[in-house]
Amino acid sequence: MRENTGKVVLVGAGPGDTGLLTLKGEKYIKQADCLVYDRLSSPQFLSMAKAGCELIYVGKENHKHVMKQDAINELLYEKSKCHELVVRLKGGDPYVFGRGGEEALYLVERNVDVEVVPGVSSSVAALAAAGIPITHRGIAKGFQVITAHSRKDEEADIDYSLLTDETITCVFLMGLAHVKSIAAGFIKAGRREDTPAAVISNGTLAEQRKCIGTLADIGEKIEKAKLTSPAIIVVGDVVSLNDRLDFFEKRPLFGRKITVPYIETMAGTNELISKLQQLGADITPVKTGIIKPIIIPDFINKIRSADWILFTSKNGVKSFFYNLDLAGADIRLIANARFAVVGKATEKELAKHHIKADVIPMEQTGKGLADAMKLCMPYAYGESDDNISDKMCKVCIFSAKEASPDLEAGLRDFCDLEKIDAYVNEQAYESIPESIGNSISEAVFTSASNVDRFFDMLSDNAYVETAYSIGEKTTAALEQYNVGKIVQADDSSYEALVNKISN
Repeated sequence: MRENTGKVVLVGAGPGDTGLLTLKGEKYIKQADCLVYDRLSSPQFLSMAKAGCELIYVGKENHKHVMKQDAINELLYEKSKCHELVVRLKGGDPYVFGRGGEEALYLVERNVDVEVVPGVSSSVAALAAAGIPITHRGIAKGFQVITAHSRKDEEADIDYSLLTDETITCVFLMGLAHVKSIAAGFIKAGRREDTPAAVISNGTLAEQRKCIGTLADIGEKIEKAKLTSPAIIVVGDVVSLNDRLDFFEKRPLFGRKITVPYIETMAGTNELISKLQQLGADITPVKTGIIKPIIIPDFINKIRSADWILFTSKNGVKSFFYNLDLAGADIRLIANARFAVVGKATEKELAKHHIKADVIPMEQTGKGLADAMKLCMPYAYGESDDNISDKMCKVCIFSAKEASPDLEAGLRDFCDLEKIDAYVNEQAYESIPESIGNSISEAVFTSASNVDRFFDMLSDNAYVETAYSIGEKTTAALEQYNVGKIVQADDSSYEALVNKISN
């Protein structure tokens, strides 16, 4: 008879890259009441957890255990008594040397409902990111995945006489400290000394590094390279393909460490960070603020009479529809209104709600939007320049509470204007990541407030060698601090900013 316990789901988080988490795994992480995670999980996975989710770190690394395996088993059982859904988040796949089987058996024996969500194994993914296909027609007809660790955290007792088939790729997990002895074991068993071998550290992540050699010299090469765990060892002729299939490390920003102070938006994700990571950059995010929507009093009456609705950012659009839903209304309420946006990103956000912007300025600033609006204002009622109505257009601006006054100043004399505080940009009181020292090689800034908040978090003698700025006001703010070189985007968009960073 089953006890009164919740469900425990073992979720494979994949090799490290958050994009390689399965959709099913993400769903369970977001639903979890308790999340038990290990050292290999990216911090970004934790941000997926819902508010109030209990987070428990039980990370394991070589010779260092926050919690022994027996204690983890018991922890999962005890937490299943307290929560409806407990997620055990494990690097790679739970059943590929992840001790997932031990945890599952322990729970099943105690009548706990268990499910396993497979993950992308680093034994395959890390090789692919290093340009090494684990199988290849005419070179490798199969593969073996072997742990280089015993249950007592010592080198595993491996019978290398069973690994002499040169058409089989051999992959070793958790064996960085034993590379020399593994290579020696192969050679002693009869494998050629010139058999290609590789060691891949932090596979699929921006800080990925690899060492290519042969069984004869791979041990010395990794010592000089000073690779760190987690690392994977691969032995086989497929290693020779790495220089031709190395797409991951050939991305334009691969190897560049870039600090990105950011403001958490209502979307939860940061488009700029995602773009830079896709190009291979090693990003250190620093949260300086958080965007929160404002509940707008008398919202329906404010917009019902509006001739124009203006948005100065994507967050303004999000807050608008947040309040529309909150009021129990729909887009029929704004059927007679026309729309203007400050730029392309805001235009795309508005289009998600099936509304096309009537005005998009060439200059993506508040002043640019004001100038564009002045040109079309006389036609709000379908009248010509010779017969402009005395009645002024009702214009509602949805913007940040602390928004720049440029747009208001440019329109006040031409319309019945109402600025509506749609969201607030609050400062985030978080400590600076330990990885950031006093000297920062590259940093990217998307607003003046971001600049001020970031430098307030740093020590007085902190120095940024190169700062990338999204526009004039951000540049002006950067000029007040200890910055070596400022590179400003050609226009105020993420696309233009990324182009400057990439060139």
